[in-house]
Formats: sequence, structure tokens, C-alpha cells
Amino acid sequence: MRFSILCIVILIKTSFSMAQITELYKHNQTPTYFQVIDYFTQLASKNEMAKMIECGKTDSGYPLHLFVIDKDKDFDPANAREKGKSILLIDNGIHPGEPDGIDACIKITDEILNKKSKDYNLDNLVICIIPVYNIDGALNRNSTSRVNQEGPESFGFRGNAQNYDLNRDFIKCDALNAQSFTEIFRTWDPDIFVDTHVSNGADYQYVMTLISTQHNRLTPPLGDYLQKTLSPHLYAEMEKVGFPMCPYVDEVDKIPDNGILEFMDYGRYSTGYTTTFNTIGFMPETHMLKPYDERVESTYALLKIFINYVNDHAKEIIDVRNEAKKITMNSEEFPIEWKLDMNNKSEFSFKGYEAKYKPSEVSGLQRLYYDRNKPFEKNIPFYNNYTVSKIISAPKAYIIPSAWRNVIERLKLNKVQMHEIEKDTAMEVEVYYIEKFKSVENPFEGHYLHNDVELRKEKQTISFRKGDYIVYVNQEANRYIVETLEPEAPDSFFAWNFFDAILMQKEWFSDYVFEDIAAEVLKENPQIKTELENKKTSDPEFAKDARAQLTFVYQHSKYYEPSHNRYPVYRLTSNP
Repeated sequence: MRFSILCIVILIKTSFSMAQITELYKHNQTPTYFQVIDYFTQLASKNEMAKMIECGKTDSGYPLHLFVIDKDKDFDPANAREKGKSILLIDNGIHPGEPDGIDACIKITDEILNKKSKDYNLDNLVICIIPVYNIDGALNRNSTSRVNQEGPESFGFRGNAQNYDLNRDFIKCDALNAQSFTEIFRTWDPDIFVDTHVSNGADYQYVMTLISTQHNRLTPPLGDYLQKTLSPHLYAEMEKVGFPMCPYVDEVDKIPDNGILEFMDYGRYSTGYTTTFNTIGFMPETHMLKPYDERVESTYALLKIFINYVNDHAKEIIDVRNEAKKITMNSEEFPIEWKLDMNNKSEFSFKGYEAKYKPSEVSGLQRLYYDRNKPFEKNIPFYNNYTVSKIISAPKAYIIPSAWRNVIERLKLNKVQMHEIEKDTAMEVEVYYIEKFKSVENPFEGHYLHNDVELRKEKQTISFRKGDYIVYVNQEANRYIVETLEPEAPDSFFAWNFFDAILMQKEWFSDYVFEDIAAEVLKENPQIKTELENKKTSDPEFAKDARAQLTFVYQHSKYYEPSHNRYPVYRLTSNP
């Protein structure tokens, strides 16, 4: 009897919370992970236009869910493409302490599927929503970790179960969350991607700011479309609905008055990753200091604009994207690094608050604050142009020995077309040697990132084995292939330490034994002897170091291991 009564009480409480879940944000609350999943599961069970799909595991042990709204009830990306439908993917809760998008999507899906609004047309659109991406962080619920944020009362934590920031994990793909996301993204191949966030930083009047995929990084037809058509529409429509919007406030020098710059989203970030597959990405960033209900309403307003725009301009978006894909497939050169052009700026009418300084009650020194009694609107510089600082001429193909499983698994996960070598084969290839690089002093997201890589190139005949992989650079995934396999790229697999084993020498010599061998090497190779003498003349410290001189001879002899610092991804520059 007691058990039955308890079950009834639980059912009543669950029913009550489900009835109220769309209103929680108005009371400075956001639902728990289980309430969110229960809401979307029940909504799908009652609507033939919706489906809740489990899409792989996360580090939390729980599956990653995808909620799909398809008016035709196909729930199949291939069918959607065949019908000329555009696909919009919305990702929520990558940082669970920033849950605005979760509540906004609950409000939108309630309106669409419970027919509470006639403002939506889904004839040409399939909507895909990840209700909560960082499940691990959402389960780690607290009220203190977002110390600068106004509401909600409790929320999730930024790090996932392995303490990764998942918005740094898209290329390296360490977390199961990222691997499951990759499967979703590459299966549905969305035309537009939206990843909802909350900002930190300066104080200003806007509730909503927006990071767009850096337009210079997009393949030109997409970059032009974003810059000239899509972005102006988003800003104009947000103004109309009472939420004027500003580009993400990344200050050039301390305060926004001195100008803001556009965020460079390399492949570690969600929108940088989507760029490699010619998907336009957005990160809406509501303002941390605005009340939670206003932040949710502004996110809701922006997502609603996205939904209606992508539906109404489906053919236009698909055509531009197809053109970009064709260019990517046929390109012979690929930019891999960009730098901010400080000589090329525009102006933005910015609605801010006057920045002032006063003595700190903590340190007694001067501290910054923003005076909300002194609002202003004035033009400030907006630096939103980047120039290409490094271009790579792509080979015909890359060859990857099968031993490098972590890299091969990630290429497969991203649906890169690869061919196994059918028998042991020797081929002439272009080989990179890592001459110099720098590494960060402290670990960053589980890795010691490399940068400022300098290479030496050689032509060598390498013996490849049956089962090694050839990756031809003639496919839609070309940008992803080049940006991950070229070691100089900022988010390459080399930069993320996937190949660090090659950087350690495995064999050495004993000085007293190698002395006689080194003497023979110099007799048989006058060029090495000349180079040794020249270095002794130009470098006094070297001239006094016997071990260094033996090492020099060793490294220039046939005894030195050829695999040391040899990058194990080879460039095939002609057809095999």
C-alpha cells in the first residue's frame, strides 16, 4: 500500500513538473538533465512529426540524444536531401552552466508540436536538436561555479566527466561525447549549425551577442553569403523583435570602447569544426549579467529566426553550400592559418556602459567597473577580417600506416573516404621531418599543444604494408583532411600530440665505441667532415664539446635512425 501511494505521488510530481517545464525559466530555474530528456521523450511519443534518437555514448555513461522534427515523418537525412529540404542542427548544453538554449528549445518545440503558435513553416526544413550535449556536466549540478552569471538558481558544470571543455574537443575528439556528436554531424550534414552559449566579459546593454563562423575561413561562396545576406538578416530581425544584437564582445584592449575583434574559430571549436565541412556555424552568446528569463527569451527569438529563415531559403542555402563543396573537392591549395588584419576594420554602433575605475575593496588598487547609469551608443572599431598566413599545396593523397589507429579512427568517424593498400608496396613519397616546434608550458585540455612547427621536406621511397591507408584529396572532406594531417595547421593531429612518439630518438651510441666508427665516417664522407669543421669554426661552444661533435657525425651518418622526427603521414604527389 505504501509503495503504491509513493508511486502515485511520484507520478503526480512528474506530471506536474512536465506541465510546468516550459515555464521554469520565468522563475529563474532550468530543468535537470533527466527532466529535459523526459520532456523530449514524451513530446516525441505524442507527436508523429517528432522522434527521439539515441546516438552513441557519452563519458557519463548515458547516451547522446537527438530530437528530430520532420513534417514528412521520414527522420532520414538522405530522404530530406532528396526532397530538397535544408537541415538545421541546434546543439545545447555544451557548457551546462549556460542552459539558455535548453529552455529556449523546450519553448520552441512546445509551440511547434503542441500547435501553440502558427509562426513556423517546416515545409522545407528538418530541425535536429541535441537537448543536452555535455550530459556529464549537466549531472554535476551546482549553484556556484558560474560566479559572474545572473541565474538560473542551479545549473551544470563546464567540464565533462573527464573534465574536458567539450568546446575544445571537436578535432581531437577525445571524449565519447565528441565522437557521438561527430557521428550525428556527419550523418545529418546540416546546412546551418547553432551552438547555444552564455558569454563572460565586459558589461553592455545587449542581451544577445553572436559569434558567426569566421567568414574568411569559409569557402568563398559561403563566406560571402554569410557576410552579405545571412548575418544582416539575423541582426535586422533581432532588432525588430526587441533584442538588438551585437557581435561577440572580444575586446581589442580591455574595454569595448577601444574596439572588438571577430573570434577566430579554429577546428577545436564547434563552429570551426563545422567550417571544415562547409557548414555555416553560429554561437549565440547571451550576456551573463542579464536576468535568466531575458536570456532565454532572446535565445528563443534568435532560434525562431533561424528556423524560419532556413525554411524559407532552403534552396538558396543548399545551392550555395553545394557550390562550396564542389570548390573544396577540386581545390589544389588550402589555407590552414589566418591572422587578424588590423588595417582592415569596419565600424559598429555599440550600445555600452561607461567604463570607470575606482579603488578595489580587496587590493586597494584601481579596478574596472561599468556604470549602468551612464549608457551610451557610439561607433566603435570592429576588426572582422583575417588574411591567410599559410597555404598548403595538397598532395594527390596522404598515406597513413595502419599503426596510427587513433588518427585512422577519427578519419573514419568523420566519414573520410580511405583505401587500404592491398599488398606490400614501395612508393616514392614526399616526407616531412619536424625540424622545430614549440609546446605550451601547461597542459591544455589534456594535451601539450605544439605550435610554430618548422618542417624539412625530402623525397624518399618508403615501403608500405598491406592494410596501410591511402586518403585521396578529392572529396568533400578535403578541408578536414588537410587541416588535420598537415602538421603546421594549428589544430592538426600533430599539434594535438597524436604523433609525439616520433619526437623521441630510440637508439644511441657509446662515445668510446663510436669514436673509431665516426673517424671512418669522416674519412669516407668528406662532405660531412667539411660540414663538421665549418660548424666548429662558427660555433665556439660546439668546438669545445666532444659529445656534440660525435652526435653531429652520428646524425649525418647511415647509423642514425631515419624515423626520428619523421612525420608518419606521407604525401603522395603523383598517382601511384
